[in-house]
Amino acid sequence: MIKGLKKFIFSPFIFSLAIGGHPINIDGSFEDWVDVPVMYSDQEGDAIDADFSFLKVTYDSEFLFIYFKFHDGEFLMQDWNDFHLYVDSDNNSSTGTSFHGIGAELEWTFGARSGYQHFNGEQSEIYQHDLNLRIGPTITSQEFEIAISREAFPLIMNGLHSMTNGRIVLSEVSEGGDFLPDEVGGVTFSINEDDVLPPDPIPLEKYSEDDIRILSYNTWGTGIIDDERQIHFKRVIQALDPDIIALQEHSEWEEIDDIIQAWFPNEQWYASWTHRDLVVLSRFSIINDASMISSNRTMAALLNTENEFGKNLLVFNSHLSCCSNNEDRQQQVDEFASVWREWVLNSEGPFEIEEGTPFVHVGDFNYVGYRQQVATIRDGDIEDENQYGNDFLPDWDSTPIIDLFPRHTHKRMGYTWRKDGSSFNPGKLDYVFYSDATIDAGKYFILNTLAIDDIYLNNYELHSEDTQVASDHLPIVFDISINSEVGIEKEHVLPIAAILYPNYPNPFNSNTSITFYLLDPEIIDLSIIDVTGNTVKKLMNEKRPAGNSIVNWDGKNMNGESVTSGIYFCLLKVNEESFKSKIVLLK
Repeated sequence: MIKGLKKFIFSPFIFSLAIGGHPINIDGSFEDWVDVPVMYSDQEGDAIDADFSFLKVTYDSEFLFIYFKFHDGEFLMQDWNDFHLYVDSDNNSSTGTSFHGIGAELEWTFGARSGYQHFNGEQSEIYQHDLNLRIGPTITSQEFEIAISREAFPLIMNGLHSMTNGRIVLSEVSEGGDFLPDEVGGVTFSINEDDVLPPDPIPLEKYSEDDIRILSYNTWGTGIIDDERQIHFKRVIQALDPDIIALQEHSEWEEIDDIIQAWFPNEQWYASWTHRDLVVLSRFSIINDASMISSNRTMAALLNTENEFGKNLLVFNSHLSCCSNNEDRQQQVDEFASVWREWVLNSEGPFEIEEGTPFVHVGDFNYVGYRQQVATIRDGDIEDENQYGNDFLPDWDSTPIIDLFPRHTHKRMGYTWRKDGSSFNPGKLDYVFYSDATIDAGKYFILNTLAIDDIYLNNYELHSEDTQVASDHLPIVFDISINSEVGIEKEHVLPIAAILYPNYPNPFNSNTSITFYLLDPEIIDLSIIDVTGNTVKKLMNEKRPAGNSIVNWDGKNMNGESVTSGIYFCLLKVNEESFKSKIVLLK
């Protein structure tokens, strides 16, 4: 009793820590939280069910970020819980709804996927799109990260208040449920004036032209042949310029190969489209294909990449059962793991492959439930061993395969599905897994045209609404090359004279790096020119050694003055040859 009383005589503001802004990617991976200090640690064993461990809070120019962890157990923030989040956005216990010593303007119930705004004594229901709420991961976990728009009505009190200080309470509203913090008064945070710069945009071009680009895309009910949506798909796919396309939810097969061929008329395309609603299209001929599991929800296609990789490439494409069908999804991944195990260990598979064949597994996995389904694909952890046999580490070197965490090109977000108006939060439903024993990862990203500015869109002949109209899923890009350390080598062809690589970042707003390669030591001339051909700044005019050289441009002219936003070109002259690349400056 004394211990309990002692908790409540603490100042309600004792759990306060000066925080700075941090760049956080909401993607279900938590490495970027390491440098954010813990704001409150909760003792273990003070709750019957869910036992909170600790809380972190930070922000950038757009979002308030919240991270919390449990001592043990796994939970699902989208459903199956009684977790509530309360935010006192004006740090005033006399406004909002009174709860645990704070006056909360925002009350959010995770399991219900809805909440309330409390303002001027009135209560109004709100939904995830009212907050621009983003949660990672989308599957069960022991830890979670949340983003809430700093411009959401409950945080700015309908435009009357700019949030600079606030308080947070997390609770499980059930008998014996935990509070974070245990003490009344909430966890206090402050938003300072320090600026967290937006992420550097990810240019759409490959790092290397030798890389092979894989595009995974759920077309939302065969939308790619829909008269109204096709133009949006066309712009997106042409801008991404893939070598391999894995489509999900495409069941009208007769037209698709002709459509892709028409969009890329200078290359021969090949198609495999006989497996349920799964399609693989490729610039490389398809040696063989097959369904991997009894439901036909995963297919395999072996592509002839002998000239490029020295070995053929195996592509798995999945569209697993949706929504609450956890048992179906688990059966599907268990079955896949068992088939792949026999294929690797005993050479008993749908068709013949060589040992050490590079492989990538992409698709719409619909992972919105138990984490175990991810573990089965990534780690070979089969749940139903009685039916499907022993666990099996799925990579050729007897290790797990890699679960890729791409982000949007212009946002620190990792969701691949979004449907405004749905109660379900934008989430990571689409995945890329790959064999790092055989494959080196190049560039990877998610394309969300709604988050891209007009200059960048124009540079790639895209429209802002393209990805939003085309599908409820966003396209994922993954560039690969072969890992030469495992004896699967590709022949590298040296350039005749030089290579001018795309600058990075591009577009940029303060500094960009320009890289070029020389076969031999040469006198080079490197300049920035405008669209009329006039020299803006001479970056280099000297003899450079063979190999790669890097030089930075700070967006200033030869007089040290900042130039205006717009399109510029990097011009490299080597002997009698010239190389030019486009640069986009945004301010």
